[in-house]
Amino acid sequence: MRAGKENLNNDMKIIGSIFAYPYFLFPNVEIDEEGLANKVWGYICPPLEFGLLSPIDSPLINPLSEKAQSLSELGCSRILVCMGKKDDIIPIEIGVRFVEGVKESGWEGEVVYLEVDGGHSFQMYQPEYYEAKRMMKCYANFIHR
Repeated sequence: MRAGKENLNNDMKIIGSIFAYPYFLFPNVEIDEEGLANKVWGYICPPLEFGLLSPIDSPLINPLSEKAQSLSELGCSRILVCMGKKDDIIPIEIGVRFVEGVKESGWEGEVVYLEVDGGHSFQMYQPEYYEAKRMMKCYANFIHR
């Protein structure tokens, strides 16, 4: 977001961003509240520190919250969001809602959404799996355009 408002060194521009299994929290999206990721976030962002009723209201973890900057100010012209159908940490709905939020924001860039038939970061452990290769090919195509 800051890259959309501030000049970077040597007039560098961020062309694209890849959101691989992004860990956002949104209201009404079921997550494992006892899971490690949710517990860690509670320590990183205590509710009272920012005057929030809940850590889920923090723009640091919820880019769709009322306190967050508009996604129309994303500092790049393309984004790729990748989600795993079998991800037991981050529900598919997180990626879908983020993509919808970006599109509804009026941001004028290109959004690519990729859903793979694998769990969270499965490609690290199964690089030869067809879906891992498909994902890496999509990443490479996105980067090299």
